[in-house]
Amino acid sequence: MIGYIIYMNCFVCGKEKKDFEVWSNKLVIGITFDSDFQNNDIISNMSDKSIICHQCIVDIQNKVKDNLDCK
Repeated sequence: MIGYIIYMNCFVCGKEKKDFEVWSNKLVIGITFDSDFQNNDIISNMSDKSIICHQCIVDIQNKVKDNLDCK
């Protein structure tokens, strides 16, 4: 069996990413059970077909955490 890699563009940073470097389902992201993360403007504006890379997810998580720490 010959495998192949699909490339997709992250809707946040616009960089081309390999299929194993992205999150493609808003429901999967929602499984974090973190309402502050889920309510982030970028995450809440995702469509069902949006692709977001892992690094952008980590950046958003850090921003949410920093905002909570400032409160």
